[in-house]
Amino acid sequence: MTRQKAKSGTTTNKYKKLLPKFKEEFPFLKEANSQSLQEAVKWLDRAFKNFFRGIAKFPNFKSKKRTNSVSIPQHFCIEGNRVKIPKLKKPIRFIKHREIEGKVKSITITKTPTGKFYLNVLVDREIEPLPKTDKIVAIDVGLTTFCTLSSGEKIEKPKHLIESEKKLKKLQRQLSRKQVRSNRFIKLKRKIAKLHERIRNQRDDFLHKLSKRIIGDNQAVIVEDLNVKGMLKNSRLAKHIADASWRKFVQFLEYKAKLYGRGLIKVDPFYPSSKLCSRCGHKNEELKLSDRKWTCPKCGAEHDRDINATLNLLKEGLTRLKRVVGVDCPELMPVEGAVAPCEAGSPSLK
Repeated sequence: MTRQKAKSGTTTNKYKKLLPKFKEEFPFLKEANSQSLQEAVKWLDRAFKNFFRGIAKFPNFKSKKRTNSVSIPQHFCIEGNRVKIPKLKKPIRFIKHREIEGKVKSITITKTPTGKFYLNVLVDREIEPLPKTDKIVAIDVGLTTFCTLSSGEKIEKPKHLIESEKKLKKLQRQLSRKQVRSNRFIKLKRKIAKLHERIRNQRDDFLHKLSKRIIGDNQAVIVEDLNVKGMLKNSRLAKHIADASWRKFVQFLEYKAKLYGRGLIKVDPFYPSSKLCSRCGHKNEELKLSDRKWTCPKCGAEHDRDINATLNLLKEGLTRLKRVVGVDCPELMPVEGAVAPCEAGSPSLK
């Protein structure tokens, strides 16, 4: 670990020493402050490391015309609703949505395709964990409903993309008839970007509110670690799967769980949660995707497909915890992204 960090720092410092030569070759680099250029070198170094580790694609070249973000780690000043940036004579006014709490570490300015600029402020502050509760829940995501909880609650799926799809197709047809890079082309392209931004904001708003409610109500959450990338290869369901944003929903649950002192358990994607009978454990090999309700041929129990899947995920998640932690039923606490086990099959902690 130490050797890897030393090598990383050496590579970054090597490129930083080349910045003066780059400024002589490309004079426009002198317009930016040196700290932002050094931060860009760090981003480049991190991008190549992620590529060679196999967790990201090869970095794309970004020209100065397509750069949409800049990081400023030092020598900035925020006073009220104005921010002073190095090499700019006048401070920039911004709309403050909420007060900045904690020690400010760095700022980043990003530009969206719609032409809006956002000031992202990185702060260092302590967040108190939420009060402990005795509830634990399993979640099964789907297409007919967004997700089903082991408590029996079904969350209806919002159709933000489907509702705006007709308008989006109309604008894209108009764009295909415009001359590329003409004024009407640029104007219509920005209009399409605004519609995409509206859809994304609606989706993120729904996911944030739902994930916050689930994390706030439960001490631990069990989800299925789905292979969304593989599921998107299904041409018939790809659009609906992408619109559901299952991966982003799990990401929101994961970081909120760590932030508020909760636990998140991921069950293997090959676990047959829908085919197993939650009462006797019999596996129904003949179950089809269209079967929303089915009866167990062994014990005769009638199951709702989604609720049955959540109960199986709940049992599997608690059994996995029992194997990893190796205790029966301690006080529920987050342990490396998981929680300590309790009595298997119980929807709440006793």
